[in-house]
This record gives sequence, C-alpha cells and structure tokens, in this order.
Amino acid sequence: MSSPDAVNDRLFFARQRLTELERLNNGDLAGAQPRDRQQLIQEFFFHLVGAVEFLTQVVNTSKNLLINPEEVNVRDVCKKLPNGSRIRRLLEQLHPITRGKPLPLDPYSEEGCHFRILVFRNRVCHQGHNPFFFRVGSTPRSSLFIDPRNGNLGGSQKPAIDELWHFWKLVNDKCQQVLTDCKMLSL
Repeated sequence: MSSPDAVNDRLFFARQRLTELERLNNGDLAGAQPRDRQQLIQEFFFHLVGAVEFLTQVVNTSKNLLINPEEVNVRDVCKKLPNGSRIRRLLEQLHPITRGKPLPLDPYSEEGCHFRILVFRNRVCHQGHNPFFFRVGSTPRSSLFIDPRNGNLGGSQKPAIDELWHFWKLVNDKCQQVLTDCKMLSL
C-alpha cells in the first residue's frame, strides 16, 4: 500500500536529480560526462513517473477500488472511477496512452508534455536512449528531442533544463491535486 508520503518522496527524488543535472558540469550538459548525464536523467524520469504510479495506489486505497495492489495500474484505476471525475481526468492526463500514438500536435502543450514525459521515461529508463539534442554554435545548446522516437524531428526550441523543470511542475501540481482530493475522501 502506498501513502501520500511515498508520492511526495518520488517527486522530491525527481527534483533532487534535476537539481544535480542542472549543476552538472557547471550547467553545460553538452560538455558533461555522458554516463553522469545519463544516470541523472534516467533517475529523474524514473522518479517522476514513479510518483504517478504510487499515486494510483493511493487512489486505489482511498477510493476503496479493491484492485489487488500487485495489479494496480493507471488504466485499471481510471476504469473504476466515474467518468468525468476530477481524479480520473488528472490521472489520464498524467499517464496518457503513448503506444502506437503520434506525438500531439503541440508538443509544448500540457497534453504534449505529459505524452513526452512517458515517452522519455520509456526510452531513457527501459532502452537507455539519450534524450538530449545538442547544437553547436546556436541556442539552446542543449535541449530535449521533440519526440525521442523520431530523431528527424530534431530538438526542442526550449533549453533542456527549462523543459525538465516544466515537466516536474506539471506532474507535481497534478499529483498534489489528486492527493488533496484523496485526503478529502478519507475525512
């Protein structure tokens, strides 16, 4: 069984890894040791998406959905929640279906960011791919790929660190909203 503290711990760990990544090589990600850079980005996405996975356990418990904790996943939790409920909507935003789906038209929208977070987590944590797009002589020097599944799309127009902080904030804010709703349910 997961608790709100476990969700917040994962968010804290992701924020720590992001802070370390931001300081790596005095902020020059392109010049940092690839192994150091890769470790921190893997841990960032692992913990960021892990917070959402722990959050589904909290929802399962607080809403008394009775899904076996060994089998809890976002899709099954959402199926048991009423259509249109705020918790369901937030969980679906936090964990969109990406398999076989194209990148949303606006990769910088909330929908696009949540989609990219999952794609990055899958590519970085499960396949060991480098998510960074480096430029020589232009800015931003270090960005994320727009879609790591298709390198031909190139890099983001935003600096990698700025975009990663935005990802963290989107996930943190939605997790806090769900935790607040779950707390209200248990009173």
